[in-house]
Amino acid sequence: MSENKNKHNFESEELPESSLDGFPVYEFSRPIDVTTVGKNGRQFDFKATEIEKSALALRFNVLNITLLNAKADITPAKKGQYKLEASYIVKLDQVCSISLETVAGDVSGKLTIILQHLPRQPNKQSQKKDVEIDFDFEEKDIEYINSNLVDVGELITQYISLEINPYPRKSEATGEELGQKIIQEEDQNLSSEKKNPFAVLKSLKHKA
Repeated sequence: MSENKNKHNFESEELPESSLDGFPVYEFSRPIDVTTVGKNGRQFDFKATEIEKSALALRFNVLNITLLNAKADITPAKKGQYKLEASYIVKLDQVCSISLETVAGDVSGKLTIILQHLPRQPNKQSQKKDVEIDFDFEEKDIEYINSNLVDVGELITQYISLEINPYPRKSEATGEELGQKIIQEEDQNLSSEKKNPFAVLKSLKHKA
């Protein structure tokens, strides 16, 4: 991300109620008007508030979110498209799937999305014609937008949800807490080295 672009520290409290018209209420909502980024693009810094972190913890089904910071960079692209590049870091607490104890973890990542307006509805004269949509398969993802507003915070939230480990485990958990044993990689190697009983019978048959 270029550092000479217009940078803005975005706070959720800055957003007027009217700008949310037509938008669902999301836990980490950060609507951005893509027409305001300028030809050189614009950078944004996002930080989740305490209320937002509590709401996101419920959405992600985790115990607690202690930190959610994100950076976004929106730049004009070809054919009226906009390119969104973002990075995020999340610190959270989850329940260990083995011992049921609290386990701290973190999630971080990057994303690149092409923002593109939906094609206009065909008029009566061209209703019979198929509407063509250009796809650039070199891009990672395409997000179609209905207006100039894009909820960047919600897009980031969706990516975060895919990165959270659904079965977190403390490093010292052995499985004995539940009366079971976790099979380690070395255990699998030992078991594979044991002779197959059918292989033994086959060798005896050849000897006979």
